[in-house]
Amino acid sequence: MSILIADSGATKTDWLFYDGLEFIQVRTQGLHPANISEPEDSMDIDEQIGHLKPDQVLFYGTGLGNPMSDEIIRRFLGNIFSTPEIEVYSDLEGSGRAFFGEGDGVVAVLGTGSICAKIENGRVARKSAALGYAIGDEGSAADLGRRLLKIYYRGAGGKKVVEFIGDQLDRPDYGDMMNRIYVLSKPNRELASIAGQVLKKPYPPELNSVIREAFEDFIENQLSTLTLTKKEKIVFTGKVAEVHQNLLFEVMNEYGYHNVDVSHPVIAAWRKRLQKGAI
Repeated sequence: MSILIADSGATKTDWLFYDGLEFIQVRTQGLHPANISEPEDSMDIDEQIGHLKPDQVLFYGTGLGNPMSDEIIRRFLGNIFSTPEIEVYSDLEGSGRAFFGEGDGVVAVLGTGSICAKIENGRVARKSAALGYAIGDEGSAADLGRRLLKIYYRGAGGKKVVEFIGDQLDRPDYGDMMNRIYVLSKPNRELASIAGQVLKKPYPPELNSVIREAFEDFIENQLSTLTLTKKEKIVFTGKVAEVHQNLLFEVMNEYGYHNVDVSHPVIAAWRKRLQKGAI
């Protein structure tokens, strides 16, 4: 039986097709149920992966885990694939299963958005309230983008840092930037892209304090709500965790979390699990 597994965030979706003999991996745009545009997104995804003919589709994505959002994605996938076996779960369920199988641990996502969950017997037992880019998502790329824009437009980070941010963003006009963030349809992606533009090494070491504060806020406002013993295995995933993992390990250790790893992308863990027949 052939299977297609998707790990989807707000910015990108990794697809892994396996028919028992070979793997096909494709990366497309993110598919957050709140931001899907029909029929444009459907046509775009169909063009890239519609030729695959899986017997089963397992879609794990951000913004899922409630009936309304799940149905949006299920209908979306049903327009592309004829298979009746389309299962839709949250990205936390997917990460938990990919990293821990039927075991226990903690999954923490630091990507465009952020969230974390305690995994027991391969299922989400408790998760943080991420609250989205407008209120929460501490430690995420969108959060970092928001912090950087505050520094730039308020001149709050010292002349060297403000000039560096401006150079990386091509001296953005205030009105144009506000339009980009508040008028366009996917502001979380816009904020995340700003973080990606600015926080490419080498950058002024002063900006490490911005990243550090974001990680501290994630620990204090999200990870701490899981009531952990601090002995659990914690696996971080997401681009922010991957790029800034050394600083992430440092901050986590300072808070008493020592059994910490970074694994990105999640689809690589799924590939290993399929190779072992342990799905």
